[in-house]
Amino acid sequence: MQAWKCHIGSNNPLRRVKVPTPSPGPEDVLLKVLAMGVCHTDCTLLALKEPIHGMGAAFILGHEGIGEIVQLGSQVNPADFSIGGRVGVYLNAGCHAETCLECSRGLHQLCKSEGGHYGVGRDGVFAEYIAIHHRAAFHIPANLDDAHAAVAADAVVTAYHAVKTTAAVKPDQTIVIYGLGGLGLNALQTAQHLGVPPNQTFVVDKRQSSLEAAIALGVLCENAFCTSSDAPSTQTLQEAVEARNLAIDTCIDFAGDADTVTSSQTVLRPGGTLVLVGLLSEQLPLLPLVAVPKGLTIKGSYNGSAEAYRECLDLMGMGVLTPEVQTGSIEDLPDVLRRLNEGGIKGRMVLVPDWRALGELAAQ
Repeated sequence: MQAWKCHIGSNNPLRRVKVPTPSPGPEDVLLKVLAMGVCHTDCTLLALKEPIHGMGAAFILGHEGIGEIVQLGSQVNPADFSIGGRVGVYLNAGCHAETCLECSRGLHQLCKSEGGHYGVGRDGVFAEYIAIHHRAAFHIPANLDDAHAAVAADAVVTAYHAVKTTAAVKPDQTIVIYGLGGLGLNALQTAQHLGVPPNQTFVVDKRQSSLEAAIALGVLCENAFCTSSDAPSTQTLQEAVEARNLAIDTCIDFAGDADTVTSSQTVLRPGGTLVLVGLLSEQLPLLPLVAVPKGLTIKGSYNGSAEAYRECLDLMGMGVLTPEVQTGSIEDLPDVLRRLNEGGIKGRMVLVPDWRALGELAAQ
């Protein structure tokens, strides 16, 4: 089969290759991939100089996707999965061992025992087929199309988990969402679902078009702040906080940029919480003279639980959460990654598996 493989630390990190079609293990299901989401984390992985967190150095890229079941492992219950059924690929179902520090605490998405997560150190969905553990296969609501379902595994569940669980946002809190790309708008919809009213919701992005998308979802114009040098308004979020005597309870940062992290620490009220999700920078500024006297809590948030993934798929099926997606071809993956890294893609790009037959590809 054809696949796009990541070789960490190589001068040519993204390679289109031929690899054997995987055979499902006893507890696996084999999927024919139907749709694949592209995430900025893919760009981050390709830029790494060496593997991190115990991941493999070479693996098939892609951690958002859904597929059609074409084969069941010998120990998979046919009553739970049927040939031809559509399932989403959960990033990491964990090992579920009682001795696993992460799984024993319900943090299966942080488990490292399997050599990485699908598409993040372990073969992912940028391929014609993928074999996954049956615990990582989640049924897709019948009324949810392939493209939207594909991005639930990261763009939706990561935002949902960050807002609902890590930040534990409540209706009486005032929140700021930094970064309205593939995740930020989903975080906004999650906050609205949890009952946070428009007058207590603030958004920040460098692209006016992203702010307009947030406004279309119900954010007040005066609560949307553009950080671009050619922004129509010159007032910053910090100036608005001071002028309007606002008390910001929670900042959720989907950018992970020095400016956004600095802003968060500055605008948060004493006792406030900063949740970091974005991975744009390897290092970020901590302001001890700000964060310590304020008693700020700073948390990292990564992906989401299996329960959260199931909830997201159900909420998407009900139309409560609707990620912004556009579709493209798997043939154009290198160009899509370039545009994504340059900030040229709005929402989430989902690729369809329209592989072109290429007999000259090297087997790797």
